[in-house]
Amino acid sequence: MKPIASIALLHGWGGDRRIWRPLLEALGDDFPVPVHCVELPGFGDGAAVRWPEEAALLRQLDQHLPENCLLVGHSLGGMLAARLAALPGQDKVSGLITIAANGAFVRRGDWPGMHPDTFDDFRQSMAAEPQATWEKFCGLQARGDGAMRALLKQLKQWRPASIGGAWLDALDCLGRLDTRAALQSLPVPALHLFGAQDALVPAAAAEKMRALGAAVEVMSGCGHAPQVSAPELIAQKIRALLREPAAADTPFDKGAVARSFGRAAASYDACAHLQRAVCRQLLAEADSVWAPKTILDLGSGTGYGSALLRRRFPQARIIALDLAEGMLQYARSERPLADAYIAADAEQLPLADGSVDLVFSSLALQWCYRLPQLFAELHRVLASGGRCLVATLGPGTLRELKDSWAQVDGGVHVNRFLPRGEWLASAAARGLPGELRRETRVLHYEQVQQLMRELKSIGAHNVNRSAERGMMSRGKLRRLAQAYEALRGPAGLPASYEVMYLKLARTAGERRDLNVEAAPGNAELQLGSRAAGPSQGG
Repeated sequence: MKPIASIALLHGWGGDRRIWRPLLEALGDDFPVPVHCVELPGFGDGAAVRWPEEAALLRQLDQHLPENCLLVGHSLGGMLAARLAALPGQDKVSGLITIAANGAFVRRGDWPGMHPDTFDDFRQSMAAEPQATWEKFCGLQARGDGAMRALLKQLKQWRPASIGGAWLDALDCLGRLDTRAALQSLPVPALHLFGAQDALVPAAAAEKMRALGAAVEVMSGCGHAPQVSAPELIAQKIRALLREPAAADTPFDKGAVARSFGRAAASYDACAHLQRAVCRQLLAEADSVWAPKTILDLGSGTGYGSALLRRRFPQARIIALDLAEGMLQYARSERPLADAYIAADAEQLPLADGSVDLVFSSLALQWCYRLPQLFAELHRVLASGGRCLVATLGPGTLRELKDSWAQVDGGVHVNRFLPRGEWLASAAARGLPGELRRETRVLHYEQVQQLMRELKSIGAHNVNRSAERGMMSRGKLRRLAQAYEALRGPAGLPASYEVMYLKLARTAGERRDLNVEAAPGNAELQLGSRAAGPSQGG
């Protein structure tokens, strides 16, 4: 995937480029890439332009996108942005962020959205009284937001100079759009942001999108326009995605990691001496008087950690989650001590917001390379006051093996892990500050082949994308053994592991940018002849 070289902002229905002003200020003059605002036909400076049919609309929008852009879309703009990012052969969009954009704005079957009758009433009202209906729409965008009064005042200041026929056509497009298939096939990194108090897009839609495999964050205290009421939060998400390596640029293929550990399930326990020792040490880091109700054993493997957790917290509900289905099957058979078993990626947790009191993860998260996404998910699932205990590996792991291979050839033969500075910084940036303790553990072997067989037995052999595939030649193995032999000590050949222990805690609340008293949340806003409460929003 090409690196992001620019940002493109695409507004939603009823707005124009002015909706992005607070976000542009939050990004600052020193933002490292240029930012472009794209306006929908019939809105803003293009008020006289007709609204085209969907295929032509997508072609027109694509023509206005800069190269290698992170495409950020709000509401209708977010839905169109998802369609643009999923177009076959598109080469302009390198990343996607949607804000308050449902997979289907109008309710479809069990998919949560605006009730069709409510949508029809709104359309009729818009056709009869466009200016008055636009003001009511501003109220719906602001409703529920922690900065509701200030947000509503700001939205009304951006009154359109005219409302033409394109507005109704765009509204019809919004009612027809269904991006659920596109969300499942996006070829670029994507993040979907929702306001927890959004009166137009129900929070249940976020859970539905997460079930499709989308990366989703729900922002507390926000309504339908968080880029206006909480621009610093959105700017933070953009900066994080800008720094984040594309999936294709990460050293590990998650599928390869899952397959490797799945195959090793039966042989893992016999060789995982270091892993068990680290797991015991990690549990010792937990406060002695703490009693979490729900524990996520993240990267649960064969269930050794779940067994320790069950003894330590006998009343807790334990969720065993692992990337490798084979590991979970083994744990269910040999150590059936967890209450639930889930096959999933730590960077896309299929768990409800605030549902976990303790995340316990021993020597699993080193296979995650997108730390902003990882810690965003951990922060999301943790309850108020929740904590994380994490043991992971640093880049000093197996340095002797790495140095010995360097004397043989220039290939990548040892898995590469992120430095400790990135872990604490990424965790703190996502609301999980804490502390990190580092130690070096050294195992010893009679022969280097013994070390390599053990790594394969636990599934931790070389899974780098750039690793050499196929059988290793005898000549290379002989030269490796000769290079490693120079490191032999009285106990044998050393193999060092850089182990990092993190103790993190979820911070309370979120930063808000409009510090005003919240307005009452039960005021009804009429759309035509019907009231549209939060449960009817779309």
